[in-house]
Amino acid sequence: MKTGEIYWVSLDPAIGDEIKKKRPVLVLNAGHDKHLKLAIVLPITVWNPYWKGNPFFVSLEPDANNGLQKKSVVDCFQIRAISHRRFAEKIGNISNDEISLVKKSIALILDIEPEHCELDD
Repeated sequence: MKTGEIYWVSLDPAIGDEIKKKRPVLVLNAGHDKHLKLAIVLPITVWNPYWKGNPFFVSLEPDANNGLQKKSVVDCFQIRAISHRRFAEKIGNISNDEISLVKKSIALILDIEPEHCELDD
């Protein structure tokens, strides 16, 4: 697993408004297999026009590189660490530009000042 890769994972059981069931996730950090078998991920869900302009969602158009079948969004607000055992198959990858947008969204959510991040404009 590497940053920017998309995998199918099982997110059940979930509580409340957490994203559930088998779905694609974007890997932010594959973790450290030697110490903790956890990866930091963001769930990917089908696009909803309601989210247009919301900085917490990064839209992804389906293409051969990302392997998605429908227009989707990375839900940057639901960042979580999951066990490596939840991972099934790799679907694809996102572009460096899309990774940059995801990082900017996470910095906004976590209230990290841009001068404390390596962000490209």
